[in-house]
This record gives sequence, structure tokens and C-alpha cells, in this order.
Amino acid sequence: MCGIAGVFEFAGTGEVDPAVLVAMRDTMIHRGPDGEGLFMSGDRKLGLAHRRLSIVDLDGGHQPMAGAGGLMLVFNGEIYNFPRLKASLESEGVRFETSCDTEVILKLYEKHGRDCVEHLDGMFAFALWDPSRQEVFFARDRVGEKPFYWSSEGGRFLFGSEIKAILQHPAITPEVNEAAVGPYLTNLVTTAPETLYRGIFKLQPGFAGYCGRGGVTTYAYGPVFGGRKAGTSSFGDASKNVKDLLERSVSDRLMADVPVGVLLSGGLDSSTIVGLLRDKAPGIATFSVGFEGRVDIDERSEARRAAKHFGTDHHEVEVSGEEARAFLAGLVHHQDEPLADPVCMPLNFVCELAAKQGVKVVMAGEGADELFWGYPGYSKILDRERELRALLAAPGSISKIGAGVGSLMRSPRLVELMDGIASGRPLPLHMPLGMTRRQRASLLGAAQPAYSGWSPPAGGESKGGDPIETLFWDTQEYEFGLRLPELLLMRIDRFSMANSVEARVPFLAPELVDYAYPLPLDFKWKQGVTKRVLRESLGDVVPSWILERPKRGFGAPVDEWFSGDLLASFERLIDTDSVRRFFQPDAVRRMLYSKGRGSTQARWSLWSVFNFALWHRYWIEGLPIEEIVPVTAGTASR
Repeated sequence: MCGIAGVFEFAGTGEVDPAVLVAMRDTMIHRGPDGEGLFMSGDRKLGLAHRRLSIVDLDGGHQPMAGAGGLMLVFNGEIYNFPRLKASLESEGVRFETSCDTEVILKLYEKHGRDCVEHLDGMFAFALWDPSRQEVFFARDRVGEKPFYWSSEGGRFLFGSEIKAILQHPAITPEVNEAAVGPYLTNLVTTAPETLYRGIFKLQPGFAGYCGRGGVTTYAYGPVFGGRKAGTSSFGDASKNVKDLLERSVSDRLMADVPVGVLLSGGLDSSTIVGLLRDKAPGIATFSVGFEGRVDIDERSEARRAAKHFGTDHHEVEVSGEEARAFLAGLVHHQDEPLADPVCMPLNFVCELAAKQGVKVVMAGEGADELFWGYPGYSKILDRERELRALLAAPGSISKIGAGVGSLMRSPRLVELMDGIASGRPLPLHMPLGMTRRQRASLLGAAQPAYSGWSPPAGGESKGGDPIETLFWDTQEYEFGLRLPELLLMRIDRFSMANSVEARVPFLAPELVDYAYPLPLDFKWKQGVTKRVLRESLGDVVPSWILERPKRGFGAPVDEWFSGDLLASFERLIDTDSVRRFFQPDAVRRMLYSKGRGSTQARWSLWSVFNFALWHRYWIEGLPIEEIVPVTAGTASR
């Protein structure tokens, strides 16, 4: 795992300043404290930089890495099938000088050119200089585990693993991308390829691109996972295949020359990983986190029970309110742009715990809920199938359907869903975790209508057929097209790497996703049972008390923060020009002091506004965090 950055003066009018390139690279020391590298082309038109976190082949694998014909590569991630790829290439007479996956990418490019990405199973973002083409080729993995940001203005191409690297270049002045504000409020994160910075872009999952003398071109290199097609397996065959693929994925993600651990909540997803590792890595280290005085969101007791059952070397940390507030400096610094998910807090502290125990790689359960339909909110809606079908059949005349759907329509999620369907734009079930259209309109005001616009990232129109099946596909496309890669995977990337720890997610192995994504709805949810096929496959892996345990998930005491010390900080932020420019202060106050502010959806909405205001003051206006939120200073530095 690493941090990469680069500059290419493709118009030929400028030269790369090595001091600037080093500054870009060294904003990301946390991503790679074990080594550093720099490459400058002879004509100084190109510079590549690298920070290394040593995981595999600790003595080799230094980057930038050179290949035949002057190829030069910087790479962030892990290629889990590289031993098989390497063996195949060696059988064809290809010779290797290292034991690392970086060299495999170079050799694949020498053989397949840009199509090399289609052979890779792993998490990755890389950039490769090809002097024969006079271009930089770059790519991001299909699921979107690793980030790649870029900018191209004035004949200059800049890229980095984090936005802060690009902001180090003197040609870049941080400005707000106003068109991204509405999507951010809706989704809690920006919608790739946009970011909240004008002129800085995020490469989409499963995309590659190249920059030559004519500028930047990006394209999708792989198909959407599975597509909208019915699975062909029986339920029994599917459960067996899911288990086999999961076992292979977990084994592949053990690949490391350093200690490996697991983030353990005691729930189904993380316990599945630990259960599958029981024989492969007995006594593996596990880690959990809780907040002081908040039993309602603390899973440490369940994690301890699971750890005892599986015989792990278990560690846990309790976070006080003071520690959480003090970390606001680190939060805003490491996010670069807002990730309006309070779970970033516990993720940071549990990864910090792993680092203190000398563990440099952790596995996590991200992706299981999206792939196998594990969210309770899905079930609460689908359990009311009769009423839901009535709503889907007559979205334009909801008032005529009858009082029987009243309880459904009290859900903001359903109200937004019906609004979308009535306008010919069905929206996924999970979309309004952020703000609904009505909330955005109130918050942003009539003066900024462009801020509240949003279009579904995938599957944005009805595909016909069964309306609930259509809703299922729309939701799954949303999860894999936006929410999973840009929110869930970015939060774990940011806060594992903030602590120089690599996070791996076995549930998102491409082979497993390709198989499980197109499985039909009733394999994943039926009569209130979520993750049906996954639960069926794990009968001999995890005990029944885990299989039957209701989902809780990571939590953070946002309600407590906004009724304590952070309330005064939020009040001050409301009155700043940065907030007034984008939001209606009275609407923010109504959110802050409303009786319903303790609801899950209200907490997420408040947190998204708070994050935006913090980000604007710190990254756009350049103020030190101590002036923005007067709490104990964190360790972040600009």
C-alpha cells in the first residue's frame, strides 16, 4: 500500500519542479512511511513520486519501478492474483527481478498494453509512463477500493492518491465546485468523477485513462458487475459457490510479509472472515472499538464473545468524548473533501489500535451488506410488499391509495422514492441517508437551485418488468456505482492509511462479486431474512448466535456531540460567510434545534453540513483547525 503522485507537462511549455513534486509526495507520508521514490524524465516534462508502506517483498519493490523501453510505474494497492499471473508469464519465458506485484503490472503492460488492467484481481490505482507513446496511462480497480484523483489545466496533468497532494502544486487554487454540493448533501459524498474542488476529478471505479499531447481521456475498461441478469444456480449451489469463493478470497488476502489482523464487531460479516481464517491463521489479532458511556452503539461485548469462540488475540479501545472531539483536526485533514459518515471516527481509532499492536494489514467486512442485501432498512420496506406494490403502481396518485400505506409514507426514504418514481426517475432504497429533495430545497434556498440537482449514477430509469425487481436492481447499482466505492471504501482507505495500515475487503473480490451480484432478490432477501444465501453458506463456519444476531454496525455518538461542546462550535460555523454562501442559516438552525434531530436521518444531515463547513474553513479558506473548532489540537498539519 502506498501513496502516489505525479506531474506531466503534456503541452510541452513547462517543466516539472522536483521540489514541488517532493512536496506533493510528502503530504502523504502516512500512506508510506517505509520508503520514498522519485523519477524525473530527462526533459523534465514528467515527474513521478511514491511513498511506500512495505507489505510484500520488504527489501524489493521500490518505486517508481522501471520496465523495458523506459516504462516507469507508480502503484498503490495489492494484486492478489499476482503469483498466478507471474507463474503464467514465467511459463512464457518472461523473467522477473523481484517478488512483488508491482513488477507483474509492468510485465503485463509490456505484453497487453492498456488491456493489462483486465487481468488484475486486487485493489489498485496506478500511473504508468510509456515513452514510446509519450503518455501517462492510469487506472483504478473495478470495485473502487483505491482512489485516484487528477487535474488537467493549462497543459499540465496532475494526479495523486489524495487530493491534498494535488493542492500542493502552486498552479492549483482550491475553489468550491458548486455543482457538487447538491449530490454531496444527498449521498454524503461527491459523485465521481466530480469532487468538491473545481477542476479536480476522481477517477471512477473500473475506469482507466491516458494523458498524451492531446490531453486526458478516460474510459470504462470492464463491464458492470454481473449486470441485470438472473442467476442460473439453484439456491443450494449458490450457497456452496459463495462459500468457496469467499474462502479463496480470504486466503488470497492473507498474502503479506507483515502481521495481518481483522476488524471484528462480532457481527456476521467480520465474524465470517475470522471464521474462515480459523485454520489458516489461528490466533490472528482482532480489533474492536467502542465509545465511553454509549452501550447502545457499543459492540465490544459481542466482539469479545466472537473472539473467544474463534480463539483470536483480541484487542479493543474505548474512545472518550474528549478524544473524539480532539480528533476533528485529523478528521478534516485526512478526508480532503467531506465524507459525511460519522463512522470515520471509530474507524480511525480502531486502525490506530491495530498500528500500535504492530499490525500493518487488517481485513474488514465492507461490501457484504451491499452484495447480499444485509441492511435492515431494506427489509423494513420490502417486508411491506403489498403496500409497496400499491405505491409503485400509482406513484402519481398516492393520496388515492388509502390509509393502509400511511406508515410506509412516513419514511423520508419512501417519500423520496415516490417523488422519483412519479417523475420517471426511480431512486434506490438507500439514497436518502443524506438529505431528501425537500430538505435540500429548504437548506439551499431558491437562490441556488443548481446545488440541489442530482441524477442517479446508474440505472436511472425504469427497466420495466416487476417493479420490486426493478427497485432491487436500481438499489444494487446505486450501492456499487456510488455509495460503496465513494463513501464506504473511501472512509476505510482514508482512516486505515492515516494510521499507516492497509485495509483489505474479502467480500469484494472481483470473482465473488461477478458471481453474487446477479443472484436473484429471493436468494438475498425473503420474508424478512437478509443475506439468505450467505447465511446458508456459513452454517459450519460461524455459530448460530452470530448467524441469528440482528445487524447493528459501527456507530458514533453524533447526538451526544451536537448536544455538548460541538453545539457551540456548530453555532459559530452557521454564522460564517462560508456557510451563509451555500446554506440558509435559519434552515440549519431549525435542523440543529428541531425535536427530531435525534433521528438517524437528522443526525446524518447535521453531520453533512458540519463536515462541509469544517472542510470549507480548513481547505478552502486555509484556517488552522484550532480557530475553527476550539478543542484540543490533533496531530494534523497542513
